Amino acid sequence: MSISKEADRIRCVNDRDLSESLLADRTVKRVNEQITRMEEKTPSGIRRRLLATSVRLSQRMAPDLHKMADGCIEKLGMDIPLELYVFASPQYNAMCFKPQDGRLFVMFASSLLEAFSESELRFVMGHELGHHVYQHHDIPIGYILRGESRPDPRLAMQLFTWSRYAEISADRAGAHCAQ
Repeated sequence: MSISKEADRIRCVNDRDLSESLLADRTVKRVNEQITRMEEKTPSGIRRRLLATSVRLSQRMAPDLHKMADGCIEKLGMDIPLELYVFASPQYNAMCFKPQDGRLFVMFASSLLEAFSESELRFVMGHELGHHVYQHHDIPIGYILRGESRPDPRLAMQLFTWSRYAEISADRAGAHCAQ
């Protein structure tokens, strides 16, 4: 996947540099290989879980939200089918899941959709899509930090540092979409 010029321009440089370094790290490579083997044996079934635990928001059900998503997709130079979901929750939250079967999934807490303004929702949408655009899912921080063996302390510090920079990049994508 290539990043559009505009998305690359707003990306946090430290996110980009640390991503490259982490993706070359042998522990990160090993964990990614393990994840790939697990997925080949037993696909994670993200879409199935989303459909079982939340409501898929079709174009007809949520035309305004889809319009916001289309705007963000265009601004970030993305080319992937998107499915939007909502789950019942009093807490403000949203998530973007690693693509599966050529589709990207974004899920929102119901309270967020009820309380946020249009520009705030565009920011959240852009933030979540930013994680995909910048391939943040390619660094499996949770698997590494909570794995069977503890990672080297230097790697753990790099992962925590990268995670903060990744959030800055996603925030910049969100701000770009909110304009």
